[in-house]
Amino acid sequence: MLLGALALAGCTINGTQWKPTDLTQPGVWLDRPPPPVNVVRDGATGELIAGAAPALVPDGAVDEAVAEPLRAWLTAVERRRLAEASQRAAADFTLEPVAWEALDPAGDKTAVGTAMAVDDVYRAVRGQLCRELRQSLIKGQETHQVQVTLCRRDFGNGLYVWVAGAGEQ
Repeated sequence: MLLGALALAGCTINGTQWKPTDLTQPGVWLDRPPPPVNVVRDGATGELIAGAAPALVPDGAVDEAVAEPLRAWLTAVERRRLAEASQRAAADFTLEPVAWEALDPAGDKTAVGTAMAVDDVYRAVRGQLCRELRQSLIKGQETHQVQVTLCRRDFGNGLYVWVAGAGEQ
């Protein structure tokens, strides 16, 4: 507002003479593009956002995010897809299914399924945040479904992953 009043009075700002007509030209005040900003991802690497995004679930925690009875039926790629869907489902609305699918190198589907929160988040006895999820899959002609308790675990550097655990612990 003050700069507009100064411009109307014909004052100079930073050595530039401003006229009232300058204020209506595009790009003078509001349309000016913002300066370039380098946004850095938090964590140990500090990569630029333009770099490759980190996996939603670290490699060492993939099996921990999948219910034990389902692990035997799934390949490593299928377990990762189910683990990633489970992370999204744990943070999503109750009874809102999150679909997942795994593809082989040729692009054919090897397994499909859903992960769905079936109850609200609760604080377990030892203070962990936990949630009941239903993990399901269809592989070949077989369908499998298991309800599992996932609790949020701190993996350091601001990374929290929902992993299988007992909510009563």
